[in-house]
Amino acid sequence: MNGKPKTEILAPAGSAEQLIAAVNNGCDSVYLGLDCFNARMKAANFKSDNLAEWIDFCHLFGVKVYVALNTSLKNDEYESALKILADVYLKNADGVILTDFALISAAAQLPKPFDVVASTQLNVHDKWGATFLKKLGATTVVCARETSLKDIEDIVSVGGIKAECFIHGATCVCQSGQCLFSAMVGGKSGNRGLCAQPCRKLYSANGKKFAYLLSARDLCGLDIAKKLYQAGVSVYKIEGRNRRAEYAGVTSKIYRKLFDNDFLYDASDKTQLAEMYNRDMATLSYIEGGNDAIISPNVNNHIGVYVGKVCKNGIRTDAEICKGDGFKLTERGKEVGGGAALESGTGVVAARFDGVFADGTEVRRTTSVRLCSEINSAKRTLNVSVKFVAKGNEKATLTLSCGDVAVTVTSDYIVPKALKTPTSAQEIAQQLQKTGDLQYTICDIVLETGEIFLAKSQINALRRTALEQLQTEIIRNYNERFVHRKVERDFFRRAAILTEKRKDAVPTLAVVCKNEKEATDCVADYVIYKPAILHLKAFEFAKDRNAFVDLPSFADLDYLQTLLTAQPCGIVCHNVGHVQLARELGLPYIAGGGLNIFNDFSAETFDDATTFVYSTELTLDEISRFRNQSGLTFVDGEIVMMKLVHCPYKAAKGYSCGSCVANAELVYSDEAGNKFYLLRRKDGRCTFELINGRKLSVVSKLNHRGRYLTDYDKFVVRHYKLLNEGVNDGYAEQKPYTKGRLFDGVE
Repeated sequence: MNGKPKTEILAPAGSAEQLIAAVNNGCDSVYLGLDCFNARMKAANFKSDNLAEWIDFCHLFGVKVYVALNTSLKNDEYESALKILADVYLKNADGVILTDFALISAAAQLPKPFDVVASTQLNVHDKWGATFLKKLGATTVVCARETSLKDIEDIVSVGGIKAECFIHGATCVCQSGQCLFSAMVGGKSGNRGLCAQPCRKLYSANGKKFAYLLSARDLCGLDIAKKLYQAGVSVYKIEGRNRRAEYAGVTSKIYRKLFDNDFLYDASDKTQLAEMYNRDMATLSYIEGGNDAIISPNVNNHIGVYVGKVCKNGIRTDAEICKGDGFKLTERGKEVGGGAALESGTGVVAARFDGVFADGTEVRRTTSVRLCSEINSAKRTLNVSVKFVAKGNEKATLTLSCGDVAVTVTSDYIVPKALKTPTSAQEIAQQLQKTGDLQYTICDIVLETGEIFLAKSQINALRRTALEQLQTEIIRNYNERFVHRKVERDFFRRAAILTEKRKDAVPTLAVVCKNEKEATDCVADYVIYKPAILHLKAFEFAKDRNAFVDLPSFADLDYLQTLLTAQPCGIVCHNVGHVQLARELGLPYIAGGGLNIFNDFSAETFDDATTFVYSTELTLDEISRFRNQSGLTFVDGEIVMMKLVHCPYKAAKGYSCGSCVANAELVYSDEAGNKFYLLRRKDGRCTFELINGRKLSVVSKLNHRGRYLTDYDKFVVRHYKLLNEGVNDGYAEQKPYTKGRLFDGVE
């Protein structure tokens, strides 16, 4: 490869400390959240009243700042989010990361330069999704983690929109933006920044031994960075706003080095990454179009790196240990204890341990005092050239230059000629080289002085003033591109204009059917056909039945485009790629649950849809306050907790594609005995759904007409059909059920 690649390393800044560590260790940009509307609400985050200060700090070093406003917004939150968006814009942020469709559209109307980044929560993994978001106004799309290299190349080929990909950090086992697990089991919505991570808990498969069957390994992108670069990726994102500050520093340093050195790295680079955070860290195979080996059944948190074994007096090790280093003890890959070093050294090193373990137990370092110290002591500096002119009976001038920015300050006193011993050039230079806590390196000094006398305090005062002015000017020079930013009053009218409209409800019943018999027997306003395997016959049947085919969220749209061209029919869309395909082929579509429509403003994005489904995370009360009452409320049937791209039969059972048993029952159970069923969906690729063991049912709570979505059950269908005709047949659910979040809501 010729020359150094032009890349943007985007580092997490979940706190001020993380931001400083990332900037000082070489990142090109940071992303951060405020104390509301961001997908990492558990991080320390920033506040509106200190945001401008931190933006200026980053801009001093040419580092971009993206503010994350990337949560699902309820109707009564949208106006506040709009105001925060405007405030972020006026405080000179380089861009925003957004999930809400309406907020993307609003941000796109603000005068450029201003990057509008579509979050990974939007589940974009193909050219159709990228095209949709480009038309909506996004300038960058964060590719879903499970996107293949080929699809990344296709996204780049769309043109006019940048591709951003994750390069390091935690991965979600669920398809991006398609997880309801935390919301359903505890009311803590991952889509609203409060994921409780039930995926990191122990599960058994068909009653066998417990393991971390849903815990995904961390991504290490050292080996795939060059492929991403060659595919045309513009921004390389490091996950980890909830991790310690040093993590942002180490990852920024290592990936800066990787890109600067033509993608070459050594073993110590990977070791440093693993010491800072390592959840069975690996290069995941999604990028190559596969999905194997992403689950780490023995590990659900940081396990560090191997440094030795327990011995009678501490650790027997060949590694250099520092007093205060933190450890975990593991046996056969499982954690059995922890500890810390009581002294520095190698060979046999004294340490304190806790847990149940024996001599010979593996010791893994999870905190390196040396590495943390190295990262925290790193200091990003700007090279400054100095010219100092001081002649007798004249005022002194000090000119500082940094890049294309220069400032000159003049003393407020006349420099006297020396009566006795003049101030030497060496003394003057020594004072001018002092920069204190300011992050400058004086790289060259030009002096034009005569036989003069200057006190050190006079030189120091002039230097301090000049450095302060230089800092102000560097920031002003960066922010000059934003000088014409303004937010028109009409920008805030968006909320009012949309809520002046109202679309009233017409009682409607939509029913999801899993096979041809159910779809043939079903009498409903909308029949949704959800076959396990999507092939030409399935679309032919749906077309003849006038049904909508439910598409898998991670569908192979190249494959489905061919089938839908041959047998055009209505489709249920669970991501924006589906919607773009429907629009290009002129197909009727239902905006499905995977789009997570949380407010009237986002619903407006899909005003060409036959109908839409309100988010499963909304309560009935919240849905009732929509101005647009033409959507469908899911009230009965299977709750899909997660949509998986990896094969759980491989993860839990060790099967291969050659011995596929995906038709056999696979049930995960947690330690409390709750069951979750796995269902395969297949088009051009296999994906899986993790389904709650208890169905959703609220038949005992609803006694009025409405627009309802249910799974097929002849008694349930009959009940809601009669209810919409004004008759309550008194039907009661006989199976174990849950009311989901239709009454309790989510945070």
